[in-house]
Formats: sequence, C-alpha cells, structure tokens
Amino acid sequence: MRHKKTPGLIQIRETGEELAEDVTRPAGIDGMDDTSLHSALLEQPVDVLFPAASQLSPGFAEAGWRAAMQASNEHLIPRGLTLGFKAPLHGDMDAEALLDALLICLRLNAAALADDREVAAMVLQPGIAEQLPAPLLGRLLDAVPEHLRIIARPQVEVRVDASTRIQPEDLRRIGSTRLTVIDRAGAAGPQLLARGQRAGYTASYYQLSLPLRDDPAFLERMESVLALAPERILLPAPCASTLQAVDPSAWLQAWRLLQAAGYLPLGGDHYQRPGLELPVRSGEGQRYCDLLGVPRRERHDLLGIGPGACSQIGNVICRTEPSSAQWRDCLAAGQPGVAAGLILSEQECLVDEVIQSLACDHALDMRVFEWHNALPFDGCFEAALDRIAPFMQCGWVRREDNRLLIENEGRLLWRIIAACFLPTA
Repeated sequence: MRHKKTPGLIQIRETGEELAEDVTRPAGIDGMDDTSLHSALLEQPVDVLFPAASQLSPGFAEAGWRAAMQASNEHLIPRGLTLGFKAPLHGDMDAEALLDALLICLRLNAAALADDREVAAMVLQPGIAEQLPAPLLGRLLDAVPEHLRIIARPQVEVRVDASTRIQPEDLRRIGSTRLTVIDRAGAAGPQLLARGQRAGYTASYYQLSLPLRDDPAFLERMESVLALAPERILLPAPCASTLQAVDPSAWLQAWRLLQAAGYLPLGGDHYQRPGLELPVRSGEGQRYCDLLGVPRRERHDLLGIGPGACSQIGNVICRTEPSSAQWRDCLAAGQPGVAAGLILSEQECLVDEVIQSLACDHALDMRVFEWHNALPFDGCFEAALDRIAPFMQCGWVRREDNRLLIENEGRLLWRIIAACFLPTA
C-alpha cells in the first residue's frame, strides 16, 4: 500500500504558482547580461531532483523501509547498488565504536537485500576518513564483499576536506580508487589534489566551494586546479547556500574558466576534463544523478550507511536517525534506524524521469518518454511546455523536433528549467 507523503516532495511541488511566477521567471530573463544571470543563479530552487532530508515524512520509518527492500528484491533486479558511508556529524563516537556500528548497519541492510544485488560503487562521505583511521577504513571496505555481492572492481570514492591531515597515499593503499578534494577557503586544496594524483588513484576530482565575497583567493585556487587538470571538477550552484555573502559574479567567472579550459558538462554540477569519453547525451533518461549528486551512466539504487544517511531504493527515499545515540539504539534492537521517508507516486515518477534527463543530459527526448510510459508527453506536461517558453525565447532552451536541448547559459540554470515540470497544484 502506498504511503501517504507529508510534506516530502508534495511540499516542494505544491508551491506551484510561486514556482511559475518567481522561480521560472527570474528578473531580466529576456536579457543575457551578467546581472540577470547573477540574479537567476541565486533564485534557483535547491531541491529539484530530490527533497531535502528534513522534508521526509516521519511516519515512514522501519515498516516503509522493509516494504521498499522487498519491492526492490522483486522488481528492480539487477539494478546496481551504491553504498554511501556517512560519519556522525559531530564526531561524537570513537573510531572502534563507529566501525562496529557501521558493520552492524551494513549486515542489517544486506540481510534484507536479494542475493543478486551487486555493489558497483562505494562512497566514503566527508568525515569518514577523519573519524576512522586507515586500518579501520580498510576493515570496513573488506567487510562489504562478505555481506553483499560486488562487481569485479567496484569504484571506491573517498571525499576529504581540503584542510584534512589525512594522507592520500594511505587512503589509496586501503583500496580507494577515486579521490574527491572538497575546496575550502584558506586551505591548500590544489596541493592536496596534486598529492592525490601522484598517489595513483584511477581518477581525482575537485569540488569547488561557493565563492564568498571575503574569499579573494577563490579564483586563484580555481586556476591552480585547472592547471592540474583533474578528471572532474564540481561547481556547486550558488543557490545551494544560505550564506548571504556568496559572490555570483565569481561563480560565473569560474564557470567561464571551466569552459575556456575545455571542460564539458557531465550532469548535475559535474564537469569532465576534455579528451575523456563522455556518456551518450541523447536525453533518453537512462543516466541518473543519485542522492549523493553523482551522475552515473545508468540508474543505481543508493544505500546509505551511518547516522543521518539517505537512501533511495526504487521509488522510495528514506533517511536514518541523525542522532548517533538514537541510531545506535536502533541497531541494538536489530533495526537499521530509518527515521523518515516517502514513496514517489506514479505522477512523481514521471516528473522524476524528465528532471533526471534534463539534469544529466541537458536534453529530453519526448518520444523516448512516450515509449517508456505509453503516455503522450504533451498531455502530461502541457503546462510545463508553456512555462518553458520564455527560456526558448532567450536562447537557453531549444526545441528540435521532439527533443528539448538546454544550451548556452541555460546549462547553469538547469534547476530552474527542470522546475518548470513540477506540478503547479
């Protein structure tokens, strides 16, 4: 039985008229000047692909999680699985206790999954490497194939803050294959990236911080990163910050530096170094940005392990207890600690398919949508096509037969364009 969702995606998508009047029509939309772009960058809606964790329904809990797992076993095989390991926000657990809790949570989740679900990737989220010394991290990674099937060589991405004291070489030795350095004002992020590149990772990424007005070295760090040419550079949208001091002009300049260096949009906030193979960008809706913001060649489920970790299993999104103490109490009771969640309705799944395609490919093939769903596209999204018309007028979106293509500065504003497809009632 479908779970009633409050407030979840319903809350986001029932802002309808405000979206139509404010978000999808930023000031100066008919112009292409930088002032208009600065305004639009800051006005973008944040939670377009997924709801914020705080917006999930607390009525979902363990029963909803178990039902989601059962449905995934019956209907979603052989969809790949990504494991996202998350550390306590405040570092309020000692290393051994944290490792034990993560292993228990891993076992509880593995017991509910079908045997033929395969782990294609693992992501060690920020804080894990700092709170678990390398030997304990190695034990955590070694435990995964004991409980879950893995593909021959799963990706293991570790994300570290630019100010970390962790040695990239140590993380490489325990089996990490990809390194993401998260930029921070005043930290030597480019130097850490360079050390990671020398350590022999299969790929090294750099996630830029949001440029603040009191961070004059932002563009200098950006240029240093471009000189190192990591495989990917992440440029988070300024709308994601609650800080009033974000400098959209510096962000726009950073994007233009990326373009000048030949980096190409890969999906979401990711840009890929020139010369590397890009996924087919046909707008067919096969590629997918997961809850961790990673664009993948095909859809993966995401299983979050740790306090406050988010998961998506099929059409279900859920979150574990954010409190370390409460999460551990749940584990002691034989439960993984799911505290809130929601189930996407059939209509929300249709919207999700469209938005994912626009986010990952900056394109949408309407015929493919109709083939997937046996529904007329115009009938499902007539109002959305009306709302998207101003973007066509200013050259940010182009319609080519049965395809929508996001172009030029519109690629910076894919969230606003995608939000046109959110329901207005």
